[in-house]
Amino acid sequence: MPPTPQLSPALLTDRYELTMLAAALADGTAERECVFEVFARRLPHGRRYGVLAGTGRLLELLPDFRFGDAELDALRRQGVDDPRLLEHLAHFRFTGDVDGYAEGDLYFPGSPVLTVRAPFGQAVLLETLALSILNHDSAIASAGARMVGAACGRPCIEMGSRRTHEEAAVAAA
Repeated sequence: MPPTPQLSPALLTDRYELTMLAAALADGTAERECVFEVFARRLPHGRRYGVLAGTGRLLELLPDFRFGDAELDALRRQGVDDPRLLEHLAHFRFTGDVDGYAEGDLYFPGSPVLTVRAPFGQAVLLETLALSILNHDSAIASAGARMVGAACGRPCIEMGSRRTHEEAAVAAA
């Protein structure tokens, strides 16, 4: 079976972000410096903390977050046809700063685990990618921490990879 083709990180964004960027380009606010913070509003019932994971994976994807011909063609096929937006995306390069908690750090509701400082037109495109990676990886890390705590020193064996999508299994490992 051939390997699954790698999906461009640039296409891992919601149409909503593209719509917001198009509006910002139209009204001149796309270059306005802004700060985006990623945080958990609340934790699942009975949980006192979360364990942050996914920052390394997110940072590794940022250099490849670009809109080449293949990505722009894919957007056009989905009905994205604003010439100003497509031109902006064709030249997109993330020039902002990203900082935050380290992998494995505990976090609590309301604490900013990741901060993105960049022009609005750059930061807004990273929102879906950042949230999806941090939500998934932190949920796995938090569950793992609870299992290790409940095991009281006994070995833990994780076999969830057999029951999930292959890319999610690799990300969770």
